[in-house]
Amino acid sequence: MSIITKSEWLDWKSNPVTRAFYAACKERVEDSKDILATSAGMDSDNDNFMRGFISAYNEMNEFRIEDLSDED
Repeated sequence: MSIITKSEWLDWKSNPVTRAFYAACKERVEDSKDILATSAGMDSDNDNFMRGFISAYNEMNEFRIEDLSDED
């Protein structure tokens, strides 16, 4: 059973605060790409962190209400 309806999800996604949050997330991804473009290879741990950070933010941004499972 889903804890949120599709209508609630769409309302939340269109909320100005939510839109600002997602815009800030996109900006952080772009900033991280810029960091990687200029410093990749200098610190492999930091490179891996940045790649994971970008991947996590991209996954969050790509989430769709249809991805929710109806399993309990």
